[in-house]
Amino acid sequence: MADMYGASDRGKSLAIVTLLPYLGPALGPIIGGLITQLVSWRWVFWTMSILDSAILLLGLFIIRETYAPVLLRWEAQKAGMEIKRKSSLKTELMRPIHIMLHRPIIWPISLLGTLAFGVYCLVLSTYATLWIEIYHETELMGSLHYIAIALGTTIAGQIGSRILDIIYRRMSTKNNGEGRPEYRIPYILPGVLLMPIGLVWYGWSAEHKLAWIIVDIGTVIFTLGSFVAAQGVVAYQLDEFAEFSASANAASRVVSYVLAFAFPVFAPGMYGGMGYGWGNGLLGLVLMVLGLPVCWVLWRWGERLRVVGR
Repeated sequence: MADMYGASDRGKSLAIVTLLPYLGPALGPIIGGLITQLVSWRWVFWTMSILDSAILLLGLFIIRETYAPVLLRWEAQKAGMEIKRKSSLKTELMRPIHIMLHRPIIWPISLLGTLAFGVYCLVLSTYATLWIEIYHETELMGSLHYIAIALGTTIAGQIGSRILDIIYRRMSTKNNGEGRPEYRIPYILPGVLLMPIGLVWYGWSAEHKLAWIIVDIGTVIFTLGSFVAAQGVVAYQLDEFAEFSASANAASRVVSYVLAFAFPVFAPGMYGGMGYGWGNGLLGLVLMVLGLPVCWVLWRWGERLRVVGR
């Protein structure tokens, strides 16, 4: 995304690369639920393994056919170029740690990404349990509710990404055509607000056992907010770190993946003790208390923080 698209087309690149990854975690349980109605769990694993292998081979074939000519031209150009400097493997591997220690801007954007990703993983891991244990639905029917998550991610990826570009271009135009990573904040902020709204809607609807469609609407709102915020964070990071975006992403994901693992671990105990209403209300409060101040800090002092350690 950083190499092939400019800042004004960042949303377009996000829409392209996030379509299938965003749908995957939501559609996986649906496919699994359908398969379990027909065959045993043993065959589920075999079937998913075969499908994964087929998709991988198809992807490799498409990459080879699409990029082989490009790679050949690149190799020809490279052969005629004098390479003045080579980065050592040690330098490349240490760069994410260097960014974490010397670039303070990585911490607020990592916090936003962590909140969005961690709570999303928590909801993803407990959603089927809600329908099976509280609404007493079958595994197949419970898995179909993941369509709500797929809908939220798709809206964020395919519509929200275009809005991200529109906001950035308009704000850059007002600034004499000069863009800034902080122009992503007006897009991130609605996502931070939608997450607690969706959580409270989904939690209290489930607590009072309202109609399934009411619960799913809340889930759509939460998922939409989660991925809107995550997209804005990725765009901000790409704008700032450019050619070192992969290293910056590695630095920011360290915390995100740890919490994404931890959140589902304590989720059953939290919902068991507090219920879905107060449990989601607590998560929504955490998102508001941490997310909104970070957005304000980035908008107010983001430019100063970005300069430090650059």
